[in-house]
Amino acid sequence: MEKTTDGSFEVITAGPASRFDNNIYIVIDRANGEAAFIDAPDEPEKCIAAAEAAGVNPSAILLTHGHMDHTAGIEALKARFGCKLYAGASETGLADGQTDQAVTNGSEVAVGTLTFRVLSVPGHTPGSTTYVYGKHAFVGDTLFPGGPGHSRTPEALKQEIESITTHLYALSDDTVIYPGHGAKCTIGESKAEYAVFAGKQHASDLHGDVNWLES
Repeated sequence: MEKTTDGSFEVITAGPASRFDNNIYIVIDRANGEAAFIDAPDEPEKCIAAAEAAGVNPSAILLTHGHMDHTAGIEALKARFGCKLYAGASETGLADGQTDQAVTNGSEVAVGTLTFRVLSVPGHTPGSTTYVYGKHAFVGDTLFPGGPGHSRTPEALKQEIESITTHLYALSDDTVIYPGHGAKCTIGESKAEYAVFAGKQHASDLHGDVNWLES
């Protein structure tokens, strides 16, 4: 496990979990021990073990989007910890009644004394959501080092890029991006890569797995 601390804020990074190598994130308010999972990947026993190793009982799941590799562990984590699920109001792929609290752009979610700001970033999915605390942004599959998350149509890619450039790139350059899979990077690093992409012409039907530097 990896631990990052910023005042009373702490994030535990563990995993990978599931056949898609999802990151496991637990955000913790060390002032009072309150905690939350970011997403609920398959192999929930790994999420449970990470929480136990950190000495916390997370009371919430902050869901970035509804794809199965991020939701398969929801019921197991609810059963073990009594977690409340926060998810984007426009998100699809969730069972009826599974969301306990819908969030929209500008919503706030409290984890102890920590306040996470909600950014709605549709494109990868209709209700894709980023949770921001200070200079820490949990982006799900919206943005990775190298480019945006997979888009299923050209229209979805355009929407995803608009979400990234309007909301995520408005964050400070030293904000750390915590993606759903793989390594972290900063907003400044991502913006520099995007500038290369934006300086080129692209086919009108571009979508799928796009790389800022190579596409």
